Amino acid sequence: MPAHAYRYADYSADTFSPDCWVHEPASTYDASHPIPEICKVLGSNIRYLRMLRRWSQEALGLAAGLNRTLIGAIERAEINTSIGTADKIARAFDLSVAKLLSAVPPRPLGSLRSTFDP
Repeated sequence: MPAHAYRYADYSADTFSPDCWVHEPASTYDASHPIPEICKVLGSNIRYLRMLRRWSQEALGLAAGLNRTLIGAIERAEINTSIGTADKIARAFDLSVAKLLSAVPPRPLGSLRSTFDP
C-alpha cells in the first residue's frame, strides 16, 4: 500500500496554476529571429497533404496522436518542431520524414480535384 494515497478531493482547481492547462503552443520565433526555410517547407507540405486527403487539423492530429493546435502551429511555421513530432505526422500520411521534408512544390489543389470528384 502506498505511503499516501492521493484522492481527487484532495485537490481543487485553485491548487494548479493556469500554466498546467493545455494552451496554444508559444511561438519559438520573434522579429529578431527569422523562421528557417525548412520549417516553412514542412508546414506547407503538411497542409498540402492534409488538404489533399480532405482532413481537418483535428483529424490529422488524431491520426498522428497530436493536438490540433500543434498541427496548426507547425503548418503556420510558428514553432520549430522535433523530429519525433515530424515522424508522427509522416506516419499518419504513410510517408517517411525525408519525403515529408522534400521541397518539391506541389501541384495546385484545383488541378487534383477532378481526380477525386465524380
